[in-house]
Amino acid sequence: MPQIRTVLVAIIFVLLTAFFLKQKQSEKLNWGLFYSFIWMLFSLPIGNYYCVKLDLWHFKEINSIKMPYDILFIWLFFWLLPFYIFKGKYLLILLASLLWIDLLAMPYIEKVEILKLNSNWVIGEFLLILLVFLPSYLWGKFSYEKKQLAIRALLQVATMSLFLTIVVPFSIKIYETGTFEFSSFSMLWFQIICIIAFPSFMGVIDLVEKGNGTPFPYDKTKLLVTTGVYAYIKNPIQWSFTILFIPLSIYHESYLLLSGVLISIAYTIGVSNGQEYEDMKERFGSKWNTYKKNVPSWYFQWKPKTFPEGIIYFKKDCNQCEGIKEWFEKQGSINLNIKYSENYTGKELTQVTYIHTSGEEYKSVKAIAHALEHIHLGYASIGWFMRFPVISFILQAIVDALGFSEDSENITCKINKKEI
Repeated sequence: MPQIRTVLVAIIFVLLTAFFLKQKQSEKLNWGLFYSFIWMLFSLPIGNYYCVKLDLWHFKEINSIKMPYDILFIWLFFWLLPFYIFKGKYLLILLASLLWIDLLAMPYIEKVEILKLNSNWVIGEFLLILLVFLPSYLWGKFSYEKKQLAIRALLQVATMSLFLTIVVPFSIKIYETGTFEFSSFSMLWFQIICIIAFPSFMGVIDLVEKGNGTPFPYDKTKLLVTTGVYAYIKNPIQWSFTILFIPLSIYHESYLLLSGVLISIAYTIGVSNGQEYEDMKERFGSKWNTYKKNVPSWYFQWKPKTFPEGIIYFKKDCNQCEGIKEWFEKQGSINLNIKYSENYTGKELTQVTYIHTSGEEYKSVKAIAHALEHIHLGYASIGWFMRFPVISFILQAIVDALGFSEDSENITCKINKKEI
């Protein structure tokens, strides 16, 4: 069997060489393959690790990732092959076929003494197909078809999270001590990591919602994003990525991991910024030059020097709305135009509404959250928390349950043409 594995690896290398030497390359196919590959590369060893820990199976050859490296290489290739051939099509058929092939292949691999299957090993197969192959295939598919931008961004965040919190510490600890154990963070450490990572999460959300793009180069934003977290810092994602090395180095007790701070800063300044800034200047011209001059790269300014105009509309005869309106008027907001609902030019305004100068429109909880960003970093942080996807849904449900929905006759901020 070792000879067969060696032959398979050699054949795969030949096929990959032929692929990379092809003169006519499809950019969208290559990016789809890249996205599929990086998800699978990070998630497959982790998934297999937990399958071993759950005693679903174990490989006879023991190493740091609990599976032979050549088996991992072969596994990655054959699970990437469906996307290369079908380019995102026939998903359900592929899932069923892949499961069927694995159910046949795994017992054979056990017979040749590569691994030992335990009684519930089929559960592991289902988990790996659902958590490794399916996201990988969907990411490649959506990238190839230029669809589902939010899902692509979510997979980018998940991939970078796996890379920073598991792959990098794993590599460092293996180098330092030769051993590594995956373990979940305690609640304290989880909160610290979430707080540091939060600006980057909001940065990705703003890039998707306002810029119609993502942080990755193949999904560049179509519009320059200068509001939200980007009004306070130019590089929120790089900032979070860099600072996160500090708590991770303390948690893993590794000084070498702490060097990630310096490496990240050096890479950002020496490589990333040069390429990104030139690209942004080419795409957005003077708007980018003005933004670059007014917004710092490595620290959050307390109050933005400039903020694109936003308009927030309140109901005139609503006590709750009047109180909030007066509060905003006292805060010295930057470029926030506060108006009554009769000035609203849309068809119908039923809730507090915020409209950005570029045309984006937000209602109720999200409207207040965006308006808070016009004040200073403290209130902006509260606004970011309020409009975080899960949090905003919960807050909106609470507001509606308390009777502020458009159907409440007594305290609703409801406006229609007859009332105007």
